[in-house]
Amino acid sequence: MAEVTTGIAAETSPAGAVRSPVVVAVLMMLMAGFTSSLLHLGVRYVSPYLPTIEIVALRSIFTILVTLPFMWQAPAGAWRTNNWPLQLMRGAVGVTSMTAWYYALGQMPLADAGALSFTTGIFVTIGAALYFGEPVGPRRWAAVAFGLLGAVIVLRPGQGVLSWAAIAAVSSSALWAVSLLAAKELGRHDSALTVTFYQPLIIAPVAILGTVPVWVMPQPKVWLALMGMGIAAAIGNYGYVRAMRLADASITVPVDYARLLWMVGWGYILFAEVPDLATWLGSALIIGSALFITIREQQLATRGGPGRRAKPA
Repeated sequence: MAEVTTGIAAETSPAGAVRSPVVVAVLMMLMAGFTSSLLHLGVRYVSPYLPTIEIVALRSIFTILVTLPFMWQAPAGAWRTNNWPLQLMRGAVGVTSMTAWYYALGQMPLADAGALSFTTGIFVTIGAALYFGEPVGPRRWAAVAFGLLGAVIVLRPGQGVLSWAAIAAVSSSALWAVSLLAAKELGRHDSALTVTFYQPLIIAPVAILGTVPVWVMPQPKVWLALMGMGIAAAIGNYGYVRAMRLADASITVPVDYARLLWMVGWGYILFAEVPDLATWLGSALIIGSALFITIREQQLATRGGPGRRAKPA
C-alpha cells in the first residue's frame, strides 16, 4: 500500500480498488491494538515460567533482531546518535518501565492493567508542561485530573485491590511517558529509525545483566511464545507508525482504545477474569480524559498554524 500526503488522496491496491487513507489508518490502528494485546497476552503466558527481567531481556533481543534488517538498509548515519546521554537516560527509563509493566501484566487482571496503561497520555501532558514548558490550559488540566481520578478508581485503594502490581502498572505508564518525551527531544538530533533502534539496544544488555542471578532456561513452548511476541511487536509497531502517518492523531489514537476490549476478552476467555463496575468506570474516565487531551491538542495545533503559538486551553 502506498502512502498519501493529501487529505483527498487515496490508496490504490494492486487490484485497483481505491480506499480512503483514513479508513486504512483506522484498520492499521485496529490491527496494531490487536497485536499489542497478543503481546501482552504473551507476557501473561510466559510470566509463570520466567523471571520478569528475563522476559524483558529476551523481548528486547527479539526486537533488535526484527529491527536489524531495516538498519542494514538505512543510511550509515542511522547507526550513530548525536545525543548519547539522552539515549542512555531513555534506555534506563525504558528498562525500568518495561520491567514494571511486564510484572504488572503477570500479576493483575488484564483489564485493569490495560486501563491503567492508557494513563500514559495523561502523564505525557503533565511532563510536556513541566519539561518542555508547553502551554496547558484549564480544560486540559481538568482532563488530567479526571484521568487521574479514573486511575484511582481502578486502583481502589482501601478495598484490598491496590497491590504492588497495580502500583507497578501506574509507575510504568509514568516512566513510559518520560521515555516518549525523551524520544521527542531526541527527534531533534537523530532520525526516527535511530531513536527506535537504540532503546532496545541499550535495554538488552542491562536486562541481560539482571538475568544472571535468576536465569531460567525457557522451555520450547516458551521460546515459541517469545518468538510470537517478537512478531506481534513488529506488526504492532508497523501498524502504529503507518496509522499515524496516514491520519491525524485525533482520529487514530481513539481507535487504539479498542485494545482494552481485546484485553478484557482475553482475560475473560483464558483466565476467567470479569471486570467489575469500578474497572469500567475508571476506564471510562481515563479513556475520556486521554481522548479529550488528544483531540484538544490536535485542534490547538491546527488553529495555531505555522509559526504561531495557540492559546492554551
